[in-house]
Amino acid sequence: MNKKKYIIIVCVICIALIRIFTPYLGRPFLIYCDNDKTRSFHLSDKLKKIELLSSHETCIKFIKYCTELEEIGVINTGKKETLNISDISNPELKRISIAGKCVNWSSLNKCNELNYLHAYESDFTTTEDISELKKMEILEIINTTDLSLNKLNELKNLKELEIACPNDIDCDNFSQLDKLETLYLGTSGKISGLDKMDSVVSLTLVHPDKEIGNDICEMDSLKELTVYDAEFSDEIESTLEKKGVVIKYN
Repeated sequence: MNKKKYIIIVCVICIALIRIFTPYLGRPFLIYCDNDKTRSFHLSDKLKKIELLSSHETCIKFIKYCTELEEIGVINTGKKETLNISDISNPELKRISIAGKCVNWSSLNKCNELNYLHAYESDFTTTEDISELKKMEILEIINTTDLSLNKLNELKNLKELEIACPNDIDCDNFSQLDKLETLYLGTSGKISGLDKMDSVVSLTLVHPDKEIGNDICEMDSLKELTVYDAEFSDEIESTLEKKGVVIKYN
């Protein structure tokens, strides 16, 4: 019985030493984190997903060592917390979801495999910071501050785009995205250039200006239109219905 007890004590000590000293011994083989199923030690070369509830979690410093890591979810629960994007910019990542204040967004350009990005109230100021992510397919940005869409046309593989921000949205900033089929736009400002979005099949608008109805009628591929907090004229509705567009008001 004593032998079994000593073995357990030794194992506990070894795990504790690994936990403490791996930052100084190079590449760690065990990382203590939440992988969306359980919070425990995980093999660094087998870990596929990490969930973070704070930008201060110790495991952040080990993310660069996870050679199979594909997905990260980050929720900055503290108002004073700020996540440095360079700390999570693993080049193998394919999906990132972030809520909370962040800095150094341009560091994401190291993530060459990234195809999904969700940023919620994260101080994301310009899409120019992610213009090198050529494999991006789904981009969702929800801002309470102004957002620049400069160089968004560089993301040629984009299929789904969600933009919510207080400033005006000019669709000319992403009108060259020929693979874009699903578009969600929400703003308290104005939306212009929808008539150039010929590849979009499904369009969702939140609080749109009724004057953009004519632009919507010029969208060649549109099949579904969902509108929040507004209604278009009977004339616009009739034109869209004749083109086979299904309209939903919420």
